[in-house]
Amino acid sequence: MSARRSGGRARGRGPGPTVGGTICVADHPRIARAVRLATGAGALAGFLLVLLLSLSVRTPAQDALLRALVGGTVAWLAVWAAAVTIGRAAVRAEVAGRRAERLAALRADEEGAVADGGPPA
Repeated sequence: MSARRSGGRARGRGPGPTVGGTICVADHPRIARAVRLATGAGALAGFLLVLLLSLSVRTPAQDALLRALVGGTVAWLAVWAAAVTIGRAAVRAEVAGRRAERLAALRADEEGAVADGGPPA
């Protein structure tokens, strides 16, 4: 069992999508899953692309595999950075949408209470 699972903070059980005023992509279930899937697919695609390109120019298998490992690692890093950036934007949009919904509901409640002649509840 890894340290993250046994002693570390469990995913999804943190303080929510924001930590200390910043948005945390790792605590959002859909976005975190999408980032994991994208990075895995990107790393595999980068590995296979570099491997095929290296073998197509008759590079020795050992060198082609080493290049493919480096290519997969670089692809993983690039896709991770892009996925986290997109994930942050998606979480921000979701938070803004929920904030707008709550404000609209609050204003509707206030207008309903004023129309009834009583103070807002």
